[in-house]
Amino acid sequence: MRLVKIFGIILINLVLVYFLAQNAGEKVDLNLLFFSYVNVPVFLIILFSLSIGILSGFLSAVIVVLSLKSQIRSLKDKSRLLTDELNDLRNVAIDEGIYDTEDGDL
Repeated sequence: MRLVKIFGIILINLVLVYFLAQNAGEKVDLNLLFFSYVNVPVFLIILFSLSIGILSGFLSAVIVVLSLKSQIRSLKDKSRLLTDELNDLRNVAIDEGIYDTEDGDL
């Protein structure tokens, strides 16, 4: 599985390098909300937007993983408490003598 992952990363990098090399000579004007840039190479815009996308995806994945770990921790605590309660109830039934009747007969 690890080799497949490494092969996929290498393949994506090769495609990215090829795509960036095709756009190396192109220059465009970039107008953002409050900023304006003149003669910016297209490959820089592609790299910047790709980096922003990767970082935002990574941060959202980290947030999801942390929230799921918190949920797992709380469920484990609840399971432990319920297991302890179940064991206590089992022990109470044995200690009280569940076969005893009020008349003294079995």
